[in-house]
Amino acid sequence: MSSEKVVAIVMDDKTYEVDKHKLIENSDYFRALYGSGMRESTADSVQLQGLSGQGLELVLGFINTSKVHIVDETLEDLIETASFLQVTPILKLLPSEIRPENCVDLYRLSEVYGTNDLRHACLQFMTCHYHPMLRRPEFHQLSPELRDQVREMRMTGTATLLAIGDFTRVAAPSDGVAAGRLHQDGAAPWSMLRYGDAERWWKPLFSHNLPSDMRNVRGYGYTVLHNYLLIVGGYRVASQEMSAAHCYNPCRNEWAQIAPLNQKRFDHTVSLLV
Repeated sequence: MSSEKVVAIVMDDKTYEVDKHKLIENSDYFRALYGSGMRESTADSVQLQGLSGQGLELVLGFINTSKVHIVDETLEDLIETASFLQVTPILKLLPSEIRPENCVDLYRLSEVYGTNDLRHACLQFMTCHYHPMLRRPEFHQLSPELRDQVREMRMTGTATLLAIGDFTRVAAPSDGVAAGRLHQDGAAPWSMLRYGDAERWWKPLFSHNLPSDMRNVRGYGYTVLHNYLLIVGGYRVASQEMSAAHCYNPCRNEWAQIAPLNQKRFDHTVSLLV
Protein backbone atom coordinates (compact mmCIF):
# COMPACT_ATOMS: atom_id res chain seq x y z
CA MET A 1 0.00 0.00 0.00
CA SER A 2 1.26 3.48 -0.74
CA SER A 3 1.43 5.82 2.24
CA GLU A 4 -1.20 8.18 0.85
CA LYS A 5 -3.77 5.34 0.94
CA VAL A 6 -3.10 4.41 4.55
CA VAL A 7 -5.04 5.87 7.48
CA ALA A 8 -3.86 5.64 11.07
CA ILE A 9 -6.64 4.66 13.49
CA VAL A 10 -5.63 5.82 16.97
CA MET A 11 -7.29 4.68 20.19
CA ASP A 12 -5.77 5.03 23.64
CA ASP A 13 -2.06 4.34 23.19
CA LYS A 14 -2.32 2.14 20.08
CA THR A 15 -2.22 2.97 16.38
CA TYR A 16 -3.56 0.75 13.61
CA GLU A 17 -2.80 1.29 9.94
CA VAL A 18 -5.67 0.51 7.57
CA ASP A 19 -6.18 0.87 3.83
CA LYS A 20 -8.39 3.96 3.34
CA HIS A 21 -10.28 2.48 0.41
CA LYS A 22 -11.10 -0.64 2.44
CA LEU A 23 -12.35 1.54 5.30
CA ILE A 24 -14.69 3.36 2.94
CA GLU A 25 -15.80 0.11 1.28
CA ASN A 26 -16.63 -1.77 4.49
CA SER A 27 -17.66 0.91 7.02
CA ASP A 28 -20.60 3.30 6.67
CA TYR A 29 -19.03 5.31 9.51
CA PHE A 30 -15.83 5.99 7.55
CA ARG A 31 -17.69 6.36 4.27
CA ALA A 32 -19.72 9.19 5.81
CA LEU A 33 -16.60 10.69 7.43
CA TYR A 34 -14.55 10.83 4.23
CA GLY A 35 -17.50 12.05 2.18
CA SER A 36 -18.40 14.85 4.59
CA GLY A 37 -15.93 17.46 3.34
CA MET A 38 -15.02 18.28 6.95
CA ARG A 39 -11.44 18.90 8.04
CA GLU A 40 -11.24 15.40 9.55
CA SER A 41 -11.92 13.88 6.14
CA THR A 42 -8.50 14.96 4.86
CA ALA A 43 -6.49 14.03 7.96
CA ASP A 44 -4.00 11.17 7.94
CA SER A 45 -5.31 9.78 11.24
CA VAL A 46 -8.63 9.23 13.02
CA GLN A 47 -9.01 9.28 16.81
CA LEU A 48 -11.54 6.84 18.32
CA GLN A 49 -12.67 6.58 21.93
CA GLY A 50 -14.87 4.42 24.10
CA LEU A 51 -14.54 1.18 22.13
CA SER A 52 -13.08 -2.14 23.18
CA GLY A 53 -9.49 -2.57 22.05
CA GLN A 54 -10.10 -6.22 21.29
CA GLY A 55 -13.24 -5.40 19.34
CA LEU A 56 -11.45 -2.73 17.33
CA GLU A 57 -8.62 -5.10 16.46
CA LEU A 58 -11.12 -7.71 15.25
CA VAL A 59 -13.05 -5.23 13.12
CA LEU A 60 -9.99 -3.56 11.61
CA GLY A 61 -8.47 -6.98 10.98
CA PHE A 62 -11.61 -7.90 9.04
CA ILE A 63 -11.45 -4.66 7.03
CA ASN A 64 -7.84 -5.38 6.11
CA THR A 65 -8.18 -9.11 5.35
CA SER A 66 -11.96 -9.81 4.90
CA LYS A 67 -11.59 -12.46 7.61
CA VAL A 68 -12.70 -12.46 11.24
CA HIS A 69 -12.41 -15.07 13.98
CA ILE A 70 -15.77 -15.18 15.73
CA VAL A 71 -15.79 -16.77 19.20
CA ASP A 72 -18.31 -16.48 22.00
CA GLU A 73 -15.82 -14.80 24.35
CA THR A 74 -15.42 -11.75 22.09
CA LEU A 75 -18.93 -11.54 20.65
CA GLU A 76 -19.95 -8.44 22.61
CA ASP A 77 -16.74 -6.57 21.76
CA LEU A 78 -17.14 -7.49 18.09
CA ILE A 79 -20.82 -6.52 17.87
CA GLU A 80 -20.31 -3.26 19.78
CA THR A 81 -17.48 -2.13 17.50
CA ALA A 82 -19.02 -3.37 14.25
CA SER A 83 -22.28 -1.62 15.15
CA PHE A 84 -20.56 1.66 16.07
CA LEU A 85 -18.42 1.70 12.91
CA GLN A 86 -21.35 0.32 10.89
CA VAL A 87 -19.35 -2.51 9.37
CA THR A 88 -22.30 -4.22 7.71
CA PRO A 89 -20.38 -7.22 6.27
CA ILE A 90 -19.50 -8.40 9.80
CA LEU A 91 -23.07 -7.95 11.03
CA LYS A 92 -24.29 -10.03 8.09
CA LEU A 93 -21.95 -12.86 9.11
CA LEU A 94 -23.33 -13.14 12.65
CA PRO A 95 -26.60 -15.02 11.88
CA SER A 96 -24.56 -17.92 10.51
CA GLU A 97 -22.77 -18.15 13.88
CA ILE A 98 -25.96 -18.67 15.94
CA ARG A 99 -26.00 -21.88 17.99
CA PRO A 100 -28.09 -23.07 20.95
CA GLU A 101 -25.20 -22.17 23.28
CA ASN A 102 -24.97 -18.52 22.23
CA CYS A 103 -28.41 -17.73 20.81
CA VAL A 104 -29.79 -16.03 23.93
CA ASP A 105 -26.61 -13.97 24.38
CA LEU A 106 -26.73 -12.89 20.75
CA TYR A 107 -30.39 -11.96 21.09
CA ARG A 108 -29.65 -9.76 24.10
CA LEU A 109 -26.71 -8.12 22.33
CA SER A 110 -28.87 -7.48 19.27
CA GLU A 111 -31.28 -5.52 21.45
CA VAL A 112 -28.52 -3.55 23.18
CA TYR A 113 -26.85 -2.51 19.92
CA GLY A 114 -29.95 -2.29 17.74
CA THR A 115 -28.96 -4.95 15.20
CA ASN A 116 -32.45 -5.83 14.03
CA ASP A 117 -31.41 -8.42 11.44
CA LEU A 118 -29.50 -10.36 14.11
CA ARG A 119 -32.45 -10.07 16.49
CA HIS A 120 -34.80 -11.51 13.87
CA ALA A 121 -32.33 -14.31 13.08
CA CYS A 122 -32.10 -15.24 16.78
CA LEU A 123 -35.89 -15.39 17.07
CA GLN A 124 -36.07 -17.60 13.99
CA PHE A 125 -33.34 -19.86 15.38
CA MET A 126 -35.13 -20.25 18.73
CA THR A 127 -38.33 -21.02 16.85
CA CYS A 128 -36.77 -23.63 14.59
CA HIS A 129 -34.71 -25.23 17.41
CA TYR A 130 -37.45 -24.91 20.02
CA HIS A 131 -36.87 -28.15 21.95
CA PRO A 132 -33.06 -27.69 22.22
CA MET A 133 -33.67 -24.14 23.43
CA LEU A 134 -36.16 -25.36 26.05
CA ARG A 135 -33.36 -27.42 27.56
CA ARG A 136 -31.13 -24.39 28.04
CA PRO A 137 -31.40 -22.55 31.41
CA GLU A 138 -30.69 -19.14 29.85
CA PHE A 139 -33.73 -19.49 27.59
CA HIS A 140 -35.95 -19.59 30.68
CA GLN A 141 -34.35 -16.37 31.91
CA LEU A 142 -35.91 -14.52 28.99
CA SER A 143 -39.14 -12.67 29.69
CA PRO A 144 -42.36 -14.74 29.66
CA GLU A 145 -43.65 -12.51 26.86
CA LEU A 146 -40.65 -13.32 24.66
CA ARG A 147 -40.87 -17.06 25.36
CA ASP A 148 -44.57 -16.93 24.46
CA GLN A 149 -43.68 -15.14 21.23
CA VAL A 150 -41.19 -17.86 20.30
CA ARG A 151 -43.76 -20.59 21.04
CA GLU A 152 -46.40 -18.82 18.94
CA MET A 153 -43.93 -18.41 16.07
CA ARG A 154 -43.22 -22.13 16.30
CA MET A 155 -46.89 -22.87 15.65
CA THR A 156 -47.24 -20.55 12.64
CA GLY A 157 -46.63 -21.28 8.99
CA THR A 158 -48.15 -23.58 6.42
CA ALA A 159 -49.85 -26.59 7.97
CA THR A 160 -48.61 -30.02 6.86
CA LEU A 161 -50.91 -33.00 6.65
CA LEU A 162 -49.31 -36.33 7.54
CA ALA A 163 -50.68 -39.85 7.22
CA ILE A 164 -49.33 -42.63 9.45
CA GLY A 165 -49.76 -46.28 8.47
CA ASP A 166 -48.72 -48.83 5.81
CA PHE A 167 -49.09 -47.53 2.26
CA THR A 168 -48.38 -49.23 -1.05
CA ARG A 169 -50.63 -47.19 -3.36
CA VAL A 170 -52.62 -43.99 -3.29
CA ALA A 171 -55.81 -43.06 -5.07
CA ALA A 172 -55.53 -41.48 -8.52
CA PRO A 173 -55.41 -37.66 -8.46
CA SER A 174 -58.37 -35.64 -9.69
CA ASP A 175 -56.80 -34.98 -13.10
CA GLY A 176 -57.15 -38.65 -13.95
CA VAL A 177 -53.45 -39.51 -14.00
CA ALA A 178 -52.98 -43.11 -12.93
CA ALA A 179 -51.66 -43.62 -9.44
CA GLY A 180 -48.14 -44.95 -9.09
CA ARG A 181 -46.54 -47.03 -6.44
CA LEU A 182 -45.06 -45.16 -3.48
CA HIS A 183 -42.15 -47.55 -3.25
CA GLN A 184 -39.94 -49.53 -5.51
CA ASP A 185 -41.00 -53.05 -6.38
CA GLY A 186 -39.98 -55.46 -3.68
CA ALA A 187 -39.44 -52.74 -1.05
CA ALA A 188 -41.43 -52.47 2.15
CA PRO A 189 -44.38 -50.05 2.02
CA TRP A 190 -44.00 -46.52 3.30
CA SER A 191 -45.29 -45.82 6.80
CA MET A 192 -45.38 -41.99 6.69
CA LEU A 193 -46.82 -39.81 3.95
CA ARG A 194 -46.83 -36.04 3.58
CA TYR A 195 -49.43 -34.23 1.49
CA GLY A 196 -47.97 -31.79 -1.03
CA ASP A 197 -50.30 -28.84 -1.53
CA ALA A 198 -48.64 -27.78 -4.77
CA GLU A 199 -48.75 -31.28 -6.28
CA ARG A 200 -52.06 -32.18 -4.58
CA TRP A 201 -50.54 -35.58 -3.99
CA TRP A 202 -49.34 -37.76 -1.12
CA LYS A 203 -45.58 -38.29 -1.02
CA PRO A 204 -43.26 -40.26 1.26
CA LEU A 205 -41.97 -38.18 4.17
CA PHE A 206 -38.36 -37.91 3.10
CA SER A 207 -35.55 -36.34 5.10
CA HIS A 208 -31.84 -35.92 4.47
CA ASN A 209 -31.03 -37.74 7.72
CA LEU A 210 -33.76 -40.36 8.13
CA PRO A 211 -32.36 -42.71 10.83
CA SER A 212 -31.55 -46.16 9.49
CA ASP A 213 -33.29 -47.80 12.47
CA MET A 214 -36.59 -46.17 11.41
CA ARG A 215 -36.72 -47.85 8.03
CA ASN A 216 -39.23 -50.66 7.63
CA VAL A 217 -40.59 -50.04 11.15
CA ARG A 218 -44.29 -50.61 11.87
CA GLY A 219 -46.57 -50.44 14.89
CA TYR A 220 -44.96 -47.39 16.46
CA GLY A 221 -46.70 -44.86 18.68
CA TYR A 222 -46.79 -41.25 17.59
CA THR A 223 -47.90 -37.83 18.70
CA VAL A 224 -47.23 -34.15 17.99
CA LEU A 225 -45.64 -31.79 20.52
CA HIS A 226 -44.73 -28.15 19.83
CA ASN A 227 -45.01 -28.87 16.10
CA TYR A 228 -42.58 -31.79 16.33
CA LEU A 229 -43.61 -35.30 15.29
CA LEU A 230 -42.59 -37.93 17.86
CA ILE A 231 -42.26 -41.58 16.80
CA VAL A 232 -41.88 -44.06 19.65
CA GLY A 233 -41.20 -47.81 19.70
CA GLY A 234 -42.57 -50.20 17.05
CA TYR A 235 -41.30 -53.35 15.42
CA ARG A 236 -39.44 -54.32 12.29
CA VAL A 237 -40.98 -56.41 9.56
CA ALA A 238 -39.11 -59.37 11.06
CA SER A 239 -41.16 -58.81 14.30
CA GLN A 240 -38.24 -57.42 16.26
CA GLU A 241 -39.64 -55.04 18.90
CA MET A 242 -38.02 -51.67 19.46
CA SER A 243 -37.63 -49.11 22.24
CA ALA A 244 -36.09 -46.31 20.16
CA ALA A 245 -37.75 -42.88 19.98
CA HIS A 246 -37.23 -40.23 17.32
CA CYS A 247 -38.34 -36.66 16.74
CA TYR A 248 -39.02 -35.02 13.35
CA ASN A 249 -38.56 -31.27 13.06
CA PRO A 250 -40.45 -29.93 10.00
CA CYS A 251 -38.66 -26.56 10.23
CA ARG A 252 -35.40 -28.27 9.32
CA ASN A 253 -36.79 -31.42 7.67
CA GLU A 254 -34.59 -33.56 9.88
CA TRP A 255 -34.82 -36.26 12.51
CA ALA A 256 -33.16 -36.50 15.92
CA GLN A 257 -33.01 -39.42 18.32
CA ILE A 258 -34.43 -38.83 21.79
CA ALA A 259 -34.37 -40.90 24.98
CA PRO A 260 -35.68 -44.44 24.29
CA LEU A 261 -38.44 -46.24 26.17
CA ASN A 262 -37.49 -48.20 29.25
CA GLN A 263 -39.18 -51.22 27.67
CA LYS A 264 -39.67 -52.28 24.05
CA ARG A 265 -43.24 -51.69 22.85
CA PHE A 266 -45.31 -51.74 19.68
CA ASP A 267 -48.93 -51.11 18.66
CA HIS A 268 -49.30 -48.64 21.52
CA THR A 269 -50.73 -45.16 21.97
CA VAL A 270 -48.66 -42.12 22.95
CA SER A 271 -50.47 -39.47 25.01
CA LEU A 272 -49.29 -36.07 26.17
CA LEU A 273 -49.93 -34.92 29.74
CA VAL A 274 -49.49 -31.20 30.39
